[in-house]
Amino acid sequence: MEAHRLRYRSQRKRSRIPIVALVGYTNAGKSTLLNRLAKADVYVADQLFATLDPTTRRVQLPGDNLALFTDTVGFIQKLPTTLVAAFHATLEEIAEADLLLHVVDISHPNALGQFKAVQETLEEIGASHIPMVTALNKMDLLKNPENARKTLQDFPKSVVMSALTGSGIEDLLALVQEELFEAFVQVNVRLPYKEGALISLFHELGQVERVEHERGGVQMQGRIPGRLLAQFSPWQAKPNGRNGVNEAEEAGLEEA
Repeated sequence: MEAHRLRYRSQRKRSRIPIVALVGYTNAGKSTLLNRLAKADVYVADQLFATLDPTTRRVQLPGDNLALFTDTVGFIQKLPTTLVAAFHATLEEIAEADLLLHVVDISHPNALGQFKAVQETLEEIGASHIPMVTALNKMDLLKNPENARKTLQDFPKSVVMSALTGSGIEDLLALVQEELFEAFVQVNVRLPYKEGALISLFHELGQVERVEHERGGVQMQGRIPGRLLAQFSPWQAKPNGRNGVNEAEEAGLEEA
């Protein structure tokens, strides 16, 4: 099954469709939200770990863009390390995502505490570096929904919405669209052939506009997610068109 999931994720990456992983405390409404976004029929239940196997659906974003949204297991505070292995499939999906959509039950009296518990779990599994937007869900359960908007400052890049009624869904999709497609940066890099991992990363997660294979390296131009800029910065093209690969290195590679 793990090998099957790996092949499946490789196919999704080759399709160049970005992946959004829904994360959140258990019973926050992730499956209900996925049903609303994708007009799907994902199992929904008010119980712990109702979602153990990742479910992925295609969602239409503003501007005729597509994204793959994946539902994942709901977290709990102080998740026992012995359970992490059981959640291996869903944790793999989180680690491979381009964007995390953190669903928070804003009607819960300890909403902020649950938010922080999920953040801690993301750090534990090495996913805290992935960009994230927050959906403050279940505003329909609040006596005064406007009060929820006053808490927006406590949650980064957040939208108040209701997966059940559909209120706020358009704002949420607009925010996801912005993070996935409008937070890209233009780069022009010359990568040595030994940096094969970066070359593959550009192809997998970026939008390649031009590729030229030269002596000692490959010239690549296009757009990459802003979070990847630091990895490519050492190879940015200089004003004279050279970078990263010096003449001595080129000579050595040519002799080899």
